[in-house]
Amino acid sequence: MKPSSRHLFVVLAILLAACDPPGQVNPPTEPAQPIQGPGTSAPPPQRPPGMEPMLRGAGATSFIGRWAATADACAQAGDHQAVLDVTTTDLHGRGLRCALETINERGQGYDALLACETATGRTERHARFEATDDSLRLMWLHQPSEQPMRLIRCTALAR
Repeated sequence: MKPSSRHLFVVLAILLAACDPPGQVNPPTEPAQPIQGPGTSAPPPQRPPGMEPMLRGAGATSFIGRWAATADACAQAGDHQAVLDVTTTDLHGRGLRCALETINERGQGYDALLACETATGRTERHARFEATDDSLRLMWLHQPSEQPMRLIRCTALAR
């Protein structure tokens, strides 16, 4: 038996009546209000124990830059014995030429594993960088008896 067009029209009318009227849809420029009621709000996210909030400026200051023992040494642009250039991939100057293999932020500084080339060959060194806006304290962790290097940041004006 074939449904009549009148029967089909009644079914379509019932289906359309079940839909919301067209005025109930919010335009994209006016988003809907959040659903209110019990069980509609998520609990605040929990941090694992020992994790501090990552707020801007709360971490260690970057050690990336150009460093020297004195402002006069910063002004000696071509002297690779006077300045230490540190990038995200390498460290060179002051008699050093190293690639940064790993960098881990620890407290107010960074621990790094460096692959260095020396006159006797390739060697790994562990270093700690503790920087402020204008100074760097560089410690060689494999030589705990050696005094840390204290350097100042070379600014564009000092070059």
